[in-house]
Amino acid sequence: MNEAFVLLNVDYKQQQNIIDAVKKIPILKAVKTIYGIYDVLVVLESNNMQEIKTAIDVDLHKIDGINNITTLVAVN
Repeated sequence: MNEAFVLLNVDYKQQQNIIDAVKKIPILKAVKTIYGIYDVLVVLESNNMQEIKTAIDVDLHKIDGINNITTLVAVN
């Protein structure tokens, strides 16, 4: 199973709308509000790495209010 941890910097005023939109991603494993440099943690999981790529490149990039996306792909 492939897993990606995606860290989002978001417009604080739109944070709940962003989380609601992220929850619609089919391969979503978890979404959490976090404190620190980043605002939201998204965990994606799929047997197919292309599905993870699409979730990031298409699904996340079309959500208004996301200012920055940092992706960490788990290898083990």
